[in-house]
Amino acid sequence: MTTWDELKPVLVRLAAADPTPLVSWPDPGHDDGREPPFGIELEPWATQVAQELHDRFGDDLQLTVGALRYPECLPMMPLEAAPQVPELDPEQLKVALDGPLAIPSGQMAHHGLLVHNLGRRDVLIGTTGELIADVVDPATGDVVGGYSGGVRMMLQTFTVGPAKQERIPMLVGTASLVPDLGYAIPPGQWGVRVTLGPAAGHPVRTPSLPITVT
Repeated sequence: MTTWDELKPVLVRLAAADPTPLVSWPDPGHDDGREPPFGIELEPWATQVAQELHDRFGDDLQLTVGALRYPECLPMMPLEAAPQVPELDPEQLKVALDGPLAIPSGQMAHHGLLVHNLGRRDVLIGTTGELIADVVDPATGDVVGGYSGGVRMMLQTFTVGPAKQERIPMLVGTASLVPDLGYAIPPGQWGVRVTLGPAAGHPVRTPSLPITVT
């Protein structure tokens, strides 16, 4: 029996689990050209599944848990410094979370960002259906995690008129980007920050807004 023959029923079982730990995996329905190593991406909470797969298949699998390689717990590629985006002008825009936000470690949540336009012109905010938030260390402002899955590339623009407030859908994930934190942002008080672009003619970022990881 080949590695692929042994792996196929495992993938079928994991794909049928609720919730499934799989994010990206080779299709068990196609057998042509199936030679190891096989790339499998797992949810940030699925470290136990990753351990079981690694114990059984070893180097025949290239495993990613959240945004980090498994079992090395290292980024897939060197982290690059994020481009500097100015913080929004509080005299032009005011933002807040649409209610308290608490997310289990390793999970993601669909929430909302309330954007209040204090200026005199429409503000157009482009999204791919939802704003994708970064998780930040509230003490330093450094990005430490966020959403690690795929993003649909369908542009959706929200218009916030003068003196108006709009709720914009927002996706918050808790995959860690920092190996010292593990594969998922650990429980505690963190922050979320979102880039709004274009706003007032150029991208701007929100201040850090509080979230709780449980």
